Amino acid sequence: MLSVSFYRPIDYFSSFMNKFVSWMTSGEFCHCDLIVHTTPTEVMSAVKDIYNAAQAGKYAPEDCQRILHQIESNFFATEFRKVAQTSDTLTLAFAALWGNRLTVRVLTDVSHDSWFQVPDDSLTIADIIQRDVGDEKTSETLKFAIEQLGKDYDTSGALCSWIPWSTDTPQHQYETYFCSEFVVTVFQRLGFMNELSPTHTTPNSLYKFMKKN
Repeated sequence: MLSVSFYRPIDYFSSFMNKFVSWMTSGEFCHCDLIVHTTPTEVMSAVKDIYNAAQAGKYAPEDCQRILHQIESNFFATEFRKVAQTSDTLTLAFAALWGNRLTVRVLTDVSHDSWFQVPDDSLTIADIIQRDVGDEKTSETLKFAIEQLGKDYDTSGALCSWIPWSTDTPQHQYETYFCSEFVVTVFQRLGFMNELSPTHTTPNSLYKFMKKN
């Protein structure tokens, strides 16, 4: 199962910039995350395969170092291992926040911090839209998302994403990402959202598209 969480310009996102982004892109949201609903076994299997491939140099040299660092920082950490060892399921959120590299965090249903809570009807900060793409495509997405961790933020792309026209041909991956660009790229790899241009899709336009489709 995959989901997309859409965040309003309140709480963590209450800055003038986020409020301006929401207004400029004609909607109530300023950011979105990709959420992967999976299991500890699936995560550690993907991590093992990717880590071994990076150690063997099966990615570009600069990507190998980035991937190894991200896996060691996120999945070898004591905090993550404790969660993985005590849970039957895992909810991972992949985020490309303004000016920051692509990151991952674990969400729970009971967290007192909205940033680490799975969005539901009780939260005003975010809405969530789910898509059941099947176990195989969920596993594919998990692997891809982990491989992309640590990539830089696409600042120029984000600044121009509201422009409605585009001559860009969608790619299966990018060197940099802004939030909705990453989400659309993920779904297009699975055969969905082909009507959209990843580089010209804002959180608000993505939300409207997903509500209709």
